[in-house]
Amino acid sequence: MTEEALFASARDALRDGRAAEAIAGFEALADQGSLDAAESYDRGLAYALRVRLGAEVSGDLGRAAHGFEEARVLSTDAALTGDAILALGVVRAEVARRRARAGEAIEMEPSPPLFRSLVELLPESAWCGLALTGSLLVGLGLFVRDGAKLRRLRVGASVVVLVALLVLLSASAMALGARDLRLHVEEGVVVVPAARPADERGLTLPHVSPLPEGARVERLESKPGWVRVRWGNVDAWLPSPSIRPLRPLRPLRGG
Repeated sequence: MTEEALFASARDALRDGRAAEAIAGFEALADQGSLDAAESYDRGLAYALRVRLGAEVSGDLGRAAHGFEEARVLSTDAALTGDAILALGVVRAEVARRRARAGEAIEMEPSPPLFRSLVELLPESAWCGLALTGSLLVGLGLFVRDGAKLRRLRVGASVVVLVALLVLLSASAMALGARDLRLHVEEGVVVVPAARPADERGLTLPHVSPLPEGARVERLESKPGWVRVRWGNVDAWLPSPSIRPLRPLRPLRGG
């Protein structure tokens, strides 16, 4: 079956409420290496539908979150990105509700470092565009200042040069940070109800709460059967099957 036919079949199953069939179809597309934001989003919907229908399989909420996260990573459409973010919020709210009921910590998204938060405010292309605009304004301001005969015009041009230089330097730093994230940071999503952090020997770390289902983590390195992740202040090893990578994949250190 072609990818187009498989996608149409999976989407029909999703529309008809046949969650298991839809999941099988969208997972088959993923296994074939298909990279499409709409497919990832619909795969998340299929897992969420199975939960809503009362036929939940352990890990369905995490896999739904993964589909929505992947859609957000892959999407270039603002509407789809917004839908994926809203769907993620619903899934993680349900996970938090279950953890609260079980007496566990309900934090789902620990605050990232400030620089990373700033970098992720805009896409890499937008930061590059701002840097280019700043560069052009610096050049224009210098040209006007050097050729101006009126003092007010020279002062105004100097102010423009100063502001544009600040924009250029800041946007360049953000663009470099965004590029580094794109090229070197590999992330994944927890797809088990509770992933228990362990040390490098595989022993469960005491006094460290399990990572919540659906949490987005940074994958640092791997070894057979295990992957080292960072989530907030937690830096630990988890069984490989508990983390589903966000695509596109890059080799991990030790993997």
